[in-house]
Amino acid sequence: MKRLRDAEPGEEHLVYAVILRGGSRLSMGVLLLTFLLYAGGLASPLIPIDRLPQYWGLKAAEYLRRAELPSGWGWVRLVGVGDYLNYVGIVMLASLSVLCLLAIFPLLLRRKDTAFILIVLAEIAVLFLAASGLLVVGH
Repeated sequence: MKRLRDAEPGEEHLVYAVILRGGSRLSMGVLLLTFLLYAGGLASPLIPIDRLPQYWGLKAAEYLRRAELPSGWGWVRLVGVGDYLNYVGIVMLASLSVLCLLAIFPLLLRRKDTAFILIVLAEIAVLFLAASGLLVVGH
């Protein structure tokens, strides 16, 4: 198979698929590794596993309040803590769509496919807006 950088206009779906497949596998590997670090006790959690049952029945907002945990992007400063370490793999998975769209964008530009260029730009904008936390529903 050709290298991704040698892809021709019209092969966007192949570029998207190759990146999505590789990124999914890598992300799942990171999720497995970070879970094993957490569950194996090699990465100390913020909330000890034996204290988790006291929070199980709570709504998310109440859980965050009682456990004194950050909301939104506050998890970033806790990424080295065992129970937040798995967020790395989750963020990797969630970012794959944007990465794939950015990868096909130059091909769409070369093909001068205005409709798809606009759709890709709109999708990227929506995904960034959703991830930003600027739009909050239900609070």
